[in-house]
Amino acid sequence: MTGRDETTMRTLVRLTVTAAASLLLAMSGTAPGIAAPAGVTAHCTGSGCAGKSPASTGCDHPRTVRRSAEIGPLIELRYSSTCRAAWVRVTHARGGDRIEARNKGGACRRKSCYATAVAPGRSSAYTAMVNDKGVKAWGCLHRRNGNVVCTEAY
Repeated sequence: MTGRDETTMRTLVRLTVTAAASLLLAMSGTAPGIAAPAGVTAHCTGSGCAGKSPASTGCDHPRTVRRSAEIGPLIELRYSSTCRAAWVRVTHARGGDRIEARNKGGACRRKSCYATAVAPGRSSAYTAMVNDKGVKAWGCLHRRNGNVVCTEAY
């Protein structure tokens, strides 16, 4: 195989593994962002969701509105139209990597940025929510090696 063929094959294998892992997580009900049970209603909206967990507020019935375009860990910006809030989920990361959900530029401030680290021995994590009512949100992954990858704003 040529170097180009090997690169294409590695990319296809990574995409297949990512899709299979996502499907298994969704089917097991253990992935953050799995639909809330019937009858569960949201306990917050917009700025009232800032800093709260999507799972504990009934907001964990989102759709992924942005994804990172790079090969490697998958960074997803998740959005709940019911709660008008967004958060970031990462899969296939390494312990010590850090993710952020942001909705304003500049320094991370309360209610405009929430970060969490991927726990040692884990490969996924999700942040607390940021307000996404009338403002744009995005997410970033800060790798231990210093690389930073972000989603586009939504």
